[in-house]
Amino acid sequence: MAEQHKPGEIVKTSGIYKVVHNGGGNAFEVTCVEGEHFPPTRTGKGAVYELVHGATHSHKHSELGSGDKA
Repeated sequence: MAEQHKPGEIVKTSGIYKVVHNGGGNAFEVTCVEGEHFPPTRTGKGAVYELVHGATHSHKHSELGSGDKA
C-alpha cells in the first residue's frame, strides 16, 4: 500500500499524486509541489493523496539554471 497523505498536510515530495476517495469513487491524478499543502477536496472527508511519480522541481535541479542572469 502506498504512503497516504491527508488534505492540509505539507507536501514533502513534488510530483503526480493520485487522489483516492474513501469508499471508492473515481480516483484522479493531480500535481502537488513540495512545500505547499495538499488541497482540500469538495467531498471534505476521507480523501487521501498517494504519490504516483515524484519529480525534482526545476529550480532545484542541478542541471538546470535558475534563470537569474549575473
